[in-house]
Amino acid sequence: MTRIRITRAVAERLEREARAAAPYECCGFLAGHGDLVRSVYPLRNVAERPTVEYFADVRDVLAAVRAMRARGESLLGIYHSHPFSAAFPSPADVERAYYPEAVYFIISLRPALDLRAYRIRSGKVEAVVLEIVEDA
Repeated sequence: MTRIRITRAVAERLEREARAAAPYECCGFLAGHGDLVRSVYPLRNVAERPTVEYFADVRDVLAAVRAMRARGESLLGIYHSHPFSAAFPSPADVERAYYPEAVYFIISLRPALDLRAYRIRSGKVEAVVLEIVEDA
């Protein structure tokens, strides 16, 4: 089973973003080095039904990729929130998993606060071990 680490600061930021965006889903990129996520790149959710799906603004995606390159970071993950459902990929999440090399993070607010990570490749969902580490 794959493993990924994120700093506590990143985990806390994802929670703040999910709460601030509710009842809409928030989304963004996660970057860092190796298996450690250190940076968050929020993206605007421009989906037609933002309470139940996400679709990142293309201009934000391009700006985030440029910023990652400038900082020497790699795209490690993609995150979004589920304001009203469990932290498990929906059928739309699986269908739109356009980055098979990335780990997909879902932060749920209900029924309880929950952050989980998955690999989604060719329509298959695999849980990823998520470790929250103290900031270095």
